[in-house]
Amino acid sequence: MISVALRLSLAAVLVLSLAACGLWSRDTTEPPAPLPEFAALGNPVTLWSRSIGGSGDRYLWQVQPGVTDRLVVAADARGRVTALDRDSGSPRWETRLRDVRISSGVGVGGGVAVVGTLDGEAIALNLDNGDEIWRAELSSEVLGISEVAGGLVVARTNDGRLHALDAASGSAQWTVLRTTPALSLRGAQVPLMLPGRVLASFDNGRMMMLGAGRGNALWEATLAVPSGRSDLERLIDADGHIPLYRGVAFAATYQGRLAAVALDSGDLIWAREFSSYQGGDIDPELETLVMTASDSHVWGLDPRNGGDLWQQRDLRLRGLTAPVVVGDQAVVGDYQGYLHWLSVRDGGIVARTRPGSGAIVSRPVLRDGVLYVLAANGQLSAVRARVGDD
Repeated sequence: MISVALRLSLAAVLVLSLAACGLWSRDTTEPPAPLPEFAALGNPVTLWSRSIGGSGDRYLWQVQPGVTDRLVVAADARGRVTALDRDSGSPRWETRLRDVRISSGVGVGGGVAVVGTLDGEAIALNLDNGDEIWRAELSSEVLGISEVAGGLVVARTNDGRLHALDAASGSAQWTVLRTTPALSLRGAQVPLMLPGRVLASFDNGRMMMLGAGRGNALWEATLAVPSGRSDLERLIDADGHIPLYRGVAFAATYQGRLAAVALDSGDLIWAREFSSYQGGDIDPELETLVMTASDSHVWGLDPRNGGDLWQQRDLRLRGLTAPVVVGDQAVVGDYQGYLHWLSVRDGGIVARTRPGSGAIVSRPVLRDGVLYVLAANGQLSAVRARVGDD
């Protein structure tokens, strides 16, 4: 058995494989699709853009901004946490955490902002002034930090554990462990905080609903079962964003399946072959599930049965994020820092902008009609979510 410390990211494995091939033959790797032409519906508006610190490795740094009623809180890879005014982007406070390498977060709520580190710590700061409140030492590198809800924040660590921490003190409330394969993708699903419950998925292709109070398993569902002869072929990580709709969770695995799972029981309503590590979002009005596949094709699916409605292929291999649905539009970010707007009705591209040059590696955060977008070079931007309304 390969130890957890030796687990590699899929990206690193692919880079090494391609480099080795290049020593002996011409590189025939398919490049990302060029920027496609399209008929613009309108011009996206960037409301403000600020640098919040140093850049982070796009494969190691998986930070989303935390958004409150007044603030946007973001972190760079070198330990700087910055709070900006949501409307203007002007700074409200900045904290430099010494000797800290931030890997995940920012979870906000209950007066605190929480980040996770490569060295296995969760750190909470006061939302009013940025003062450090507590540090909790966890079992390994922190890959995901939930929102703060019900007095709890849940951290997902690299060894397959969920740690529920008291948001006021950082004291451990419960820990849940699920077996982690020898090889897995770099990343983890950010645990979803539901009223009295926590929804989480794991690298073994399973999803669980836990009681928030004790961490007791309410149900566990198998999204996909590994197959193949090599560890690479058997990767089935369930890492992406999980949208919820009418009591159903829609969760996908890499090289596995997309499944609709009943939130109250864990029963599978339907499942289909699909590969994604980004996840998706849903348009409740048009009843369309929008998913980013692992090849950066974007799909529109029927949430009732998983049937195909449309497929957008023009952004292939551009490293797309999970989509954010805004009305009848879906927004995805890419590896060159572009945001692309797609029509939820047919998947056509209707707008594009580039708020910064850094790769957009995490799903933008939507709040009150504004997208907050953090790039790997530390550029944080506020962009009006819909186009064509002017």
